[in-house]
Amino acid sequence: MNANFDWPSAAVAMPSSKSETFSATGLVVTCPICLHDIDNWDALRQWRWDADREGYVELSELPPDLNPTQRARMMRGAYVRCPTPQTDILGEHYLPANYGHFGPPVLLGLIGMTRSGKSHLLASMIGAIQRGELQEYGITSRPIDHATHQKFLADSVDPLLNGGKVLPGTMEGIVTFADAFLMSYEGGPERAVALFDVAGGELARADDTKYFLEIVNGLFFVIDAENINARQLGDETFNNAIDVVADRNQLDQVCAAIVLTKADTVQFEEPVTRWLRSDSAVLDSAEFLLESADVYSYLDRKGALTLARPYQMCDKATLHVASSTGGESEDDVYPRGVTPRRVLRPLVAMLAMTGVLTGPEAERVGI
Repeated sequence: MNANFDWPSAAVAMPSSKSETFSATGLVVTCPICLHDIDNWDALRQWRWDADREGYVELSELPPDLNPTQRARMMRGAYVRCPTPQTDILGEHYLPANYGHFGPPVLLGLIGMTRSGKSHLLASMIGAIQRGELQEYGITSRPIDHATHQKFLADSVDPLLNGGKVLPGTMEGIVTFADAFLMSYEGGPERAVALFDVAGGELARADDTKYFLEIVNGLFFVIDAENINARQLGDETFNNAIDVVADRNQLDQVCAAIVLTKADTVQFEEPVTRWLRSDSAVLDSAEFLLESADVYSYLDRKGALTLARPYQMCDKATLHVASSTGGESEDDVYPRGVTPRRVLRPLVAMLAMTGVLTGPEAERVGI
């Protein structure tokens, strides 16, 4: 790191969450779709999606003589219906039954302009998770809801990674997470981690920010390395998301990972070249700090420090170089195939900053 580099300071306290608390009657889970406090999660009736009826049907009471294996099979894919009284505003909505059974859910969102590459980044991340690459960091994972996970694989991961197809932009009007996992670090307890991909057009409208931003734990701010320009510096998707976070209670801490994606388009520029060639599967806070300083300096040289605003506004933050595809597209396909590079590094940093990963080294990430 350059000795003269003016690196901003960040808070060192671990982030907290409003998504789950406890009451005298038990577990209280905040719905990420409508922000309703569900104070009787374990007492809610359970439902399953019925493809033939194209709707949810309530599970009948389970026979009392089921053994644990039979009971687990019957409960697989179960949902709970949010008991919010505001169904006239958002309609009925459901969450996986496992969402509120593993401690405070960690909510992570991807923020970026339309065509910034965030949908490709998320698909490449989940593809790497599916291949078991998080295990190299000592992290195990399994989907919270297999139906949601399989749909994301079929709609996004397989077309991109196996078909080499350019993904369409995120659809507007999506109000739930794209995928969610139960993750465990080095044999520790499992934590629920939900990933939201929000259409850039929706966040560009100040009156239409997503409810989950009020309780989000971490945000990935995705920057298109190929198009860092004056238009992007005024990007309202970043500004509106940051403004919501800034208005929250100061005790509510939010982490940020600023990701310079499509880095293959500038792969011959330093420090991008150096970091694209380095992808060690090690939780090393010093390495994360060095990469962050290099990317910050890169944005400074480009006259684009406005895009680093999340660093100053969020409690913990890192900056990253990544390529979701490894190459450029032609006619809506990637003719040389897709080879993601460094797509798990921002996720691993975020898991450390939000407390999914524990221990002294994890606590130093994002300082």
